[in-house]
Amino acid sequence: SKALYSKLFDYIVKNVNVALRLKGAQVTMQVSVLDIFGFEVFQQNHFEQFCINYANERLQQHFMESSFRLEQEEYQREGIEWSTVEFPNNDACVSLFDGRPHGLLALLDEECRIPRG
Repeated sequence: SKALYSKLFDYIVKNVNVALRLKGAQVTMQVSVLDIFGFEVFQQNHFEQFCINYANERLQQHFMESSFRLEQEEYQREGIEWSTVEFPNNDACVSLFDGRPHGLLALLDEECRIPRG
């Protein structure tokens, strides 16, 4: 099913990019999408899955930050009336991964520096 999904996804992105191509234009427009396959269920996860989970949380954090907080700040600067939108915040989760000095990545880095750690 992953292979089928991957081929369909590649086909869609390729055709969108072809449709965006302007004949004779100096600038090339394209669509790029980062798509991570659906949730995987393993009896035991490894470092690769850890990195995928970390990347997902950072992407979610960036998306929420740029889609909500920064837009609302811009509305405020421009004097645009709007209703404040409350949005989920995963900063604590991201900090669990990359916080210093006690985040998982910092602890792993420290442990790897110790001989036979």
